[in-house]
Amino acid sequence: MLGTVCVVNPNSSENISRQIEDAVIALANDMGVEAEVVTCHGGPAAVESDEDVAAAVGPMLETALAHPADAYVVACFSDPGISELRSAMDEPVFGIAESAVLAAMSRGRQVGIISALDIAIPRHRRYWDRIGVSARIVADIATGRGVLDLESEDAYQDVLGTGRKLAEAGAESVVLGCTGMTHLRTRLQNDLGIPVIEPCRAALTLAAAALRDR
Repeated sequence: MLGTVCVVNPNSSENISRQIEDAVIALANDMGVEAEVVTCHGGPAAVESDEDVAAAVGPMLETALAHPADAYVVACFSDPGISELRSAMDEPVFGIAESAVLAAMSRGRQVGIISALDIAIPRHRRYWDRIGVSARIVADIATGRGVLDLESEDAYQDVLGTGRKLAEAGAESVVLGCTGMTHLRTRLQNDLGIPVIEPCRAALTLAAAALRDR
């Protein structure tokens, strides 16, 4: 075993944590790491607005610091508190948004983002500027569905329609811009015919690589 990875869900939804577990546990085992998904019970029910992001930072830091591990993943697409957590930790810390875009850029020259709500897109744009990847983001389009409204067949069709718009805009790979979409990756990739990056898996892969390289 290479080590342990603490995957922190910054919102208080246990259902989202279960979806994250479904996305990463088998992959973690395959890569020789032990992954633990923990929920920030003091965080907002969903991280959607800028206010939600700000409210998520403190509980996320508290939760992460209470769970010693060899590496950490912040499992919210806004990467809330990632700079603060990196400052507080000697261990490597990975945000799922940053990790997913890096993975997507390795699979296609132009990257599309499927966001949940329109209110997230300006925040994403600021983040892409900050981490220096804006030139590779061809479009960021919202489904119009919140983090906790992505379970139904109608929701999948909205996500699929958004993915098709991104492909029409020139996206050669697509990132699922919300942890509520983790369960849709395989079906969506089959239906779109281009790589679909699930951010929690992308971050876990980088965390495992960091532990392997220690």
